[in-house]
Amino acid sequence: MRLSDIDGQIAYDLDEFCKDHGHPLGKLFTFEVTSDAVTYVYADVVGTVRDGKVIFELSRDDLVGMRKAH
Repeated sequence: MRLSDIDGQIAYDLDEFCKDHGHPLGKLFTFEVTSDAVTYVYADVVGTVRDGKVIFELSRDDLVGMRKAH
């Protein structure tokens, strides 16, 4: 994957994430990210576990919607 294919990353501490949401293995997640009064919705994002963290890479392929704040 080229760097330009990734819009951003979200990382969580693995232990805290598991306590709040269960282990991410095999689960799909939806994220809403707001920047400059625009909310981007990413769906069916899979997390990768490495170095004690869960890392979600948000790509344009996962982007399912956008909305502007009024």
